[in-house]
Amino acid sequence: MIDPVSGKEYPEELIKTAVKINGISYNALVKEIKRGRVVLLEDGKILKRGYTTGTCAAAAAKAAALRLVGREVKKIEVTTPIGVKAEMEVESEEEASCVACVRVDSGDYKGDTFNGMLICARARRFPVFSIRAGKGIGIIKKAGLGKVGMPDIYPHILKNIEANVKEVLPGVEIEIFVPGGEEIAKNTVLPSVGIEGGIPIFGATGFVEPYTDGGYKHVIDFLVKDIKDVIGVSTGAASKRFAIEKLNFPADEIIIAGNFVLYAIEQSKAEKKVIFTMPAKICDMLGIDAHEHFDFEFSSVGELVERLKRTDYERLKAFFGNLAEELSRKTDADVYVFDNSGDILGVFFIS
Repeated sequence: MIDPVSGKEYPEELIKTAVKINGISYNALVKEIKRGRVVLLEDGKILKRGYTTGTCAAAAAKAAALRLVGREVKKIEVTTPIGVKAEMEVESEEEASCVACVRVDSGDYKGDTFNGMLICARARRFPVFSIRAGKGIGIIKKAGLGKVGMPDIYPHILKNIEANVKEVLPGVEIEIFVPGGEEIAKNTVLPSVGIEGGIPIFGATGFVEPYTDGGYKHVIDFLVKDIKDVIGVSTGAASKRFAIEKLNFPADEIIIAGNFVLYAIEQSKAEKKVIFTMPAKICDMLGIDAHEHFDFEFSSVGELVERLKRTDYERLKAFFGNLAEELSRKTDADVYVFDNSGDILGVFFIS
């Protein structure tokens, strides 16, 4: 059976082991796997995926649209960006103002600051589909993160919300807002990286992976063990997508390791290993403070990249080329560094 989120194939014996040790019925487990809600570890233990702020926003928006056409909603089903259906409870509704809210469930990812918060949507009649950000949605204040001054709702999430809402009503204005989002964001790294006034609405797949330190290392062990020839290890969904689109790297040979790239490379027994990363992530992996290498002020690695792309592209590529070489020699893996547009800033092939 194939995990629809990771693409990993679960052997029948592993599913039977999971059924036995977790006290769950076979049919119930299969259903959860098909819904993308669980990750099976090599020993049969189960970790639960959650839903991203983007999926919750799509669910709230669709529920608000249904309220607008007079339908009472207690549960809502939406299609995630990867095409997998997700069903969530609508926690609160305001019939008169056509507001619906969905609570973020981060599954077994214990480090998610957004777990438990409400993502809400308000719907009103409009000649065409329209969407806007309300209170509690972060605003981009620094270059390199997107268009400065715009709300931090990822473009593919906007498309996903539109697709789900149009199943109900083509002409509607949706306002996404997050009660308490501004206060919650103050206690995160968001203001320091250039997102102010609230949280981002994001999520590549629509699911939150169970990235706990201990638990996710077990997931990595399981993901890498069957890839024997060539393995790609990416820091996130963006670098994986660029590897597939720009390099034609086989999607089923790439695992997303998040903050555990070095661990995944170390555990892999593949003959050839390739790391796909973004600029800030390679700095983190090598413990590099980019400010120490440039004689001008910038607030984030993303801002540095955008600035040098305009003013000194060769210097930018030389810097990340050197980092790619350093990481490559450290890990004995080929390394690609992509920017947010998918351009290659640095590359090094191990001999």
